Amino acid sequence: MSVKARASILFLLLALCPLLRAEQFMQFGDLQVHYNVFNSTSISAEMAAQYGLTRGENIALVNVAGRRAQPDGTTTPVKLELDGTVANLLGQMRPLDFLLVEEPGAVYYILTTRFTDRETLRFRLTVTDTETGRAWPMEFQKELWAQ
Repeated sequence: MSVKARASILFLLLALCPLLRAEQFMQFGDLQVHYNVFNSTSISAEMAAQYGLTRGENIALVNVAGRRAQPDGTTTPVKLELDGTVANLLGQMRPLDFLLVEEPGAVYYILTTRFTDRETLRFRLTVTDTETGRAWPMEFQKELWAQ
């Protein structure tokens, strides 16, 4: 299967995942940064293997995507530079290393990170819009449950 086909399938799976239906994004001028964190068991083992992602009941999948608002109300994909950390409530931090996935009409970044059952993870990112060079801090958190 080609890289484009695999990327399209992953994007489709992520878009259709019921946990991702709620719009979660932050607005920075005309830039929307969409994000989601969910249990990695929501994607198939086959899909995880194709992208080299670790999958398990205590592993979260993080998905971030930039979209630029257009005057006609549509949005277009935007490449980002992401730098950040994830921390638990005890303050134990780990750096984040996102995998870039590009396909026609979409650019997004994914990674996996471990958690313990019912743990709240705090994400702190610096998001840089590669088209404008502008950077913004971004923070969000997610409570995760082992499945």
